[in-house]
Amino acid sequence: MKSKIQNPKSKIALLLALLLLTGCQLTNTADLPPATPAPTPTLPPLALAVDVKDDAIIVPIPIDPPSFNAYLNDTGYETLIGELVYGALAEIGPDGNFYPELALDLPTLANGGLSDDGLTVTWRLRPGVLWSDGEPFTSTDVRFTWQALRDSGIWAPGFDLIDNVETPDPLTAIVHYRQFYPNYLIQFGGNGVGVLPAHHCGPANQMLLWDCNFEPVSTGPFVLAQWIPGVRLTFTPNPNYFIPERPLASQLVFEIESDPDLRQRNLTRGNVHLDMWPEEAAINKMQDSGTVVVFWTNPARNVLRLVLNLSAPGRPDPAAPHPILSNPQVRQALRHAIDLGYLNAEAFNNRAKVVETELYQLGCDIPPPLYYNAGLANALLDDAGWVLVDPENDPIRRCRGCGTAEEGSPLVLKSYTYVEFGDELLKAHQLIEEMMAAVGVKLEMKAVEGSDLWNTWDNNGIELRGNFDMNLWDDGYFGVDPTIYMTDLFDPRSIPTRDNPLAGLNVSRYRNPALADLFDALHSPLPNNRRRALLCELAITLDQDLPHIPLLAFPDVYGISINLQGVAPHIYDAVTWNAGDWQLVKPVGNQ
Repeated sequence: MKSKIQNPKSKIALLLALLLLTGCQLTNTADLPPATPAPTPTLPPLALAVDVKDDAIIVPIPIDPPSFNAYLNDTGYETLIGELVYGALAEIGPDGNFYPELALDLPTLANGGLSDDGLTVTWRLRPGVLWSDGEPFTSTDVRFTWQALRDSGIWAPGFDLIDNVETPDPLTAIVHYRQFYPNYLIQFGGNGVGVLPAHHCGPANQMLLWDCNFEPVSTGPFVLAQWIPGVRLTFTPNPNYFIPERPLASQLVFEIESDPDLRQRNLTRGNVHLDMWPEEAAINKMQDSGTVVVFWTNPARNVLRLVLNLSAPGRPDPAAPHPILSNPQVRQALRHAIDLGYLNAEAFNNRAKVVETELYQLGCDIPPPLYYNAGLANALLDDAGWVLVDPENDPIRRCRGCGTAEEGSPLVLKSYTYVEFGDELLKAHQLIEEMMAAVGVKLEMKAVEGSDLWNTWDNNGIELRGNFDMNLWDDGYFGVDPTIYMTDLFDPRSIPTRDNPLAGLNVSRYRNPALADLFDALHSPLPNNRRRALLCELAITLDQDLPHIPLLAFPDVYGISINLQGVAPHIYDAVTWNAGDWQLVKPVGNQ
């Protein structure tokens, strides 16, 4: 399965900066021990040339990162290196629990760090932390990070909800929100982002122009020693890192290598030590090599789904019903027409997980549906008034008393997917077309650039303007709480319109008024068991209404040299989240 770090396939990620939307995680406060946690830039020289050591950990990546500032970009490569230098107040570990990093503890209702109304969060900072240049890390850096995003006009999740950050002393930062942000624990952290240095970066309103985007100081385990564009980035240990005896590696090198076959060969030969998001052919070779461990994240994150448009395509009034898909019986029939096991085997070599709900990670009590039942699909379509009038000469169903379309209208649906994912998704789209044809439904398939499918309203985005019947794409939420992600996709108030194109990404035009109260409840401080119960109630409702048809969940895949220890990939952070714990060991048989 491919990752959005290889291809910017994530629908939400592609539109976030444009639509001012947010993502979130659960406020799970289980303790973990402190963990180790635009234009082409003109890079300033970094002292003298740095030789690559014999014991260096070498990680090949296809392109240069755009910068160290993951607040500015979403390619994924900036998150890999950002984790090495920018510590966070708190992060999420492999088990999905939050842990403090630069903070002393996690602010919660129980310890008074979170106010009863959820609008004030008090962070106590870890004392004695220094930046790599010797300057102290303080609450001024926390405030500066918020100010810089605000004053530079850079959107990042939740920061637009902050009214002010107080700094009553160097080790206290008090964040004031205008509304409760469920993701507050990861506000100054997350995938490759963290707290920025106020003393080093420059004017708060000029983030795009900062030299520190390319030449950072660090509170993380490593410092940048040299960046040769197109060749490598070399990192050495941060002498002021606050965790004793870390990092374990003397050097970490990201080599720029665009050829995936060469990356795979170098990994199996032991010349490099980690390959991220390898292609199918490379995975097979790695598994047979004896020198590489192939690691699959569990749980998986991105869910492949069919997005159904419940409104009349292209109509300015989103309340106008779709002539075919507005009938829930038809949507159920489409679900039963798809053989998910066959789809997984033929298109994805059984690498994916069959899922019944977008929220499968929560373990809600949703009985698995009869995923594939062509007979039931045919019966549902017949009962809905879509019948095969002349099956010997016309294989397409037509409206005969369907009640939602003109009599005699064919059951034809325009279906899009996006080319960046690659051949596997195109094959899956074709297989779904064949399965639909087997029950009398014709799909008119088209593959387009993601930038066309998910563009803005003013730029005629296919989904935002509702110019589709059905789309096939994959996406998922970061962290462990899907509240804001699901609000964005399914809240009836999140339907984009001509008058309010930034309302949200409910491009299905799904209007279940009961969900407004449910989402309002989720956007308030709640005990975790109550939050999970509400989310499972949402999952059951979506399973019944099917504005989206969930299909498969894709894990991230990593090839790891047997000589590299300490790597612990998971879906809640970049793989470099614990790079301070990485170390090379001698190959078996070498002394």
